[in-house]
Amino acid sequence: MRFLFILFTLILICCNTLVGQFRIEPFPTHNQSPLIHFFGMPVNTGGKVLGKGEFIFNNYLNISNSATRSRILEEAIYLDGELYRNDFSVRYGLSNKLELGINIPLVKHAGGIMDPFIKGWHSAFGLPGKSREVMPNQHLAYMYMENNEAVLLMEKSEFDIGDISLNLATQLFKGKYNNLTIKVFFKFATGDKTNLIGSGTNDYGIQISGENTSIIKSRNLSFFYSTGFLKIGSGALLSDKLSKNLFFGNIGCGVKLKNKFIPKLQFDFHSEFYKQSATKQLGNKSIQMVLGTDYLVTNTIKFSASFTEDLIVNTSPDFVLQFGVSFKL
Repeated sequence: MRFLFILFTLILICCNTLVGQFRIEPFPTHNQSPLIHFFGMPVNTGGKVLGKGEFIFNNYLNISNSATRSRILEEAIYLDGELYRNDFSVRYGLSNKLELGINIPLVKHAGGIMDPFIKGWHSAFGLPGKSREVMPNQHLAYMYMENNEAVLLMEKSEFDIGDISLNLATQLFKGKYNNLTIKVFFKFATGDKTNLIGSGTNDYGIQISGENTSIIKSRNLSFFYSTGFLKIGSGALLSDKLSKNLFFGNIGCGVKLKNKFIPKLQFDFHSEFYKQSATKQLGNKSIQMVLGTDYLVTNTIKFSASFTEDLIVNTSPDFVLQFGVSFKL
C-alpha cells in the first residue's frame, strides 16, 4: 500500500503542467526521535548559497508522536510521548559564494494529544502499530533499561532552548541546470541533556548538497540530494551505546505548479546512531518519507506543510507533522 501511494504521488508530480521560475528547496527535516533529534545532523538547504547581502529567515515547527517499545537480550526501551521542536534559523550571504547560517531550537516534550487520531489512522489504513494498542493516550514516558536497571527515565514535561548550531557553506559549482554546495557545521551542547532537550555533545561535520533540473531542462521541476558525515562528541546520556561517526543524506524532487503550490516528495536516511544497541529503535539505520507542499505567497514569503512516515518501522517517530514559514530579504 505504501508503494502504491508513493508511485501515485510521483506520477502526479511529474504529469502536472510546469510554469514559473521559482527555486525549489528540500524540506528542512531530520529524524525527530526523542533520543536522536538533538544531535548535530543538519538539514539540506539545497545546492545554491545565497547572494551577497541576502537574508532568509525560517521558522519550522515539528510535531512528532512516538509510541514504541521492545526488549532484546539485556536491553529494554519504551518511548511514549510527543515532541514539539521549533527551529528558528537565519541564513546570510557573506558573498556570492559564501553563506553563514545559525539554528536555534525550542524543544518541548509532552503527552501525546494526537494519540487517538493516530490510532484511528493506523486502523483505517492497516499500518503497523501494535505498541499503540496497549499504551495509554496522552501519556509521556521515555525509558531505557539495561540489565533490569533504568539507565534513562523521563516522565515530566519540559520546555527549553535546545542545542544551537552554526554552519558555513560555499558554492562548489554553479551552472544553468546543476548546482552544488559544501557545508561545514558545528552544534554546541547548549541544551539540557537530562531532559532530552539537548544531546550533551559538541558535534561537527561536513555536508554536500546538490540540485538538478537538466533532465527536462525546466526550472519548474527540480531534483535535490545531499550526503554528509557527522562526528559526535563526548557527553551523551547513552555514551556506551552511541556511534561517534554517522553518515546521512536525502534525495527528493518537487514541482512548481500554476497556483504557486510546490508539492514535494523526499526521503531522508542515516546510519545507526546507537550502533552498540540491539534494539531497532536505537541500533538501526533509518529511512523516512516526507510528503508535503510549499505555497509561495509572494516572491519573499513561503509557507510549508509536510508529513513524515517511518519507512523502517520504529527507527523514527511514525507520525510527524511540520509547518513552516520562510521570509527572504
